[in-house]
Amino acid sequence: MRRVLLAVVLFWSATVCGAGFMVDGGQLATEMKQGRVRLIDAESAESYQRAHLPGAAHLPYLDLEDYEENVKNGQPAFAQLAASKFAALGLTPAADVVVYDSGDGRAASAVWYMLRFLGHDKVRILDGGFRKWLKEGRAVTQETPQLAKATYVPKPRSDWAVKSQDVDPKRMRVLDARSLAEFTGKENGGARQGGHIPGAKALAWTQLADATATFKPPAAMKKILDAAGITPDQEIVTYCNGGLGRSTYLLAALTLAGYDKVKVYPGSWIEWAADPSRPIER
Repeated sequence: MRRVLLAVVLFWSATVCGAGFMVDGGQLATEMKQGRVRLIDAESAESYQRAHLPGAAHLPYLDLEDYEENVKNGQPAFAQLAASKFAALGLTPAADVVVYDSGDGRAASAVWYMLRFLGHDKVRILDGGFRKWLKEGRAVTQETPQLAKATYVPKPRSDWAVKSQDVDPKRMRVLDARSLAEFTGKENGGARQGGHIPGAKALAWTQLADATATFKPPAAMKKILDAAGITPDQEIVTYCNGGLGRSTYLLAALTLAGYDKVKVYPGSWIEWAADPSRPIER
């Protein structure tokens, strides 16, 4: 009985801490053989054409950027437009999806986030991505699958995003996922001006990245977060330059580490810096 209870507790803990959205190469290979999963390659066209996982559809994560919707409504994207891109891949909201990228997790986390925003629950990230898959000697291809367009009806979670007027470092922990050079204003990353949101804390996404896996182990990430004064009880908002990639990486990493009060600021630095009336620190 004790073993059964322990197993239940461990399963519950893994689910609550977000471990359920990661899948390793061995498990994915088994599911692919069983025809139970749909794959999305979130990298560039050049990378996809060079080689990809068998059966993987292609959707570069930058194709999901929607700056107009970020500014107008404070949402990650216009839901119907984003949904149409997944429908073109033959996906429905019921599909069991695994997203991967080169391995660092930025692109995969962006597509994972966007699907979750649309109300898609069955979506995971391949740990280590293409890099680890290839290192494990698993099959790759250059063949492009023939995909029949499907109907994708989104159920957007509009409360997942934070609008610029609601970004308040006095009542929430605002994390800047960019490089230190961008944070200090030495580089502007294509924005109107350089710097950071006043009161934001620099936490470059690379601090939580692993050399072989997509993320450091949860215990290692928690140690880094604790040292930075970032605790699970805090309301946390992440941002980068364009709102997809580095900020969504932090969201996924923190979720994996057991932080459940994390949201993304979709407009991120490009939107913030575009308004000369907003304060900036360097």
